[in-house]
Amino acid sequence: MGSRKTNARERQLQEVINKGYINCIYDDSTTFEKNDYKEKIDWILASQPLHSLISNVETHPTIGTLSGHKPLTFDIPIGTEPKPASPRLSLNFKAANWSKFRSKLNEQLMLWNKHRHITSTIDIEEYTSFISNSIKPATQEAIPTSKQLNTNIRLSEAIKHLIQLKHKTYRKWKKTGEGSEKQQ
Repeated sequence: MGSRKTNARERQLQEVINKGYINCIYDDSTTFEKNDYKEKIDWILASQPLHSLISNVETHPTIGTLSGHKPLTFDIPIGTEPKPASPRLSLNFKAANWSKFRSKLNEQLMLWNKHRHITSTIDIEEYTSFISNSIKPATQEAIPTSKQLNTNIRLSEAIKHLIQLKHKTYRKWKKTGEGSEKQQ
């Protein structure tokens, strides 16, 4: 039956589902079991397009002896996009030619009008931009970029399939709890 509060929440949730904002993954298995009482208290709610991707919904044995709660797991067969390359330069400061850097930087800084007074915030911004723009060409000429290794490893479809199979087998093993298979 439930309390007035939970019944009101249930009606609100049912309205959201009926309006089609979210869909419910229907599964008949119970997710709570204590003494002789069994109930489905956990639901998987998802909106489109995620709803259509959910598969392999499984209910697992209870967690501990006190809670009576049975967790749900499911698969969502989506991959990750490769991480884009960083726009930042990685510089090798150990291999820098510092005398060339100082020379080029001095050459660039000499272009600034020394008699110009800095009296406003606009003048400060112009001066900081000038200094930044002077450092860039000196850096490009005197400091080499370091060779970065590609840390994004592309997995083949066969490897992805093996990983999914491993996870599926593990979940099945956890659900059945057969002792002889655990030692393998």
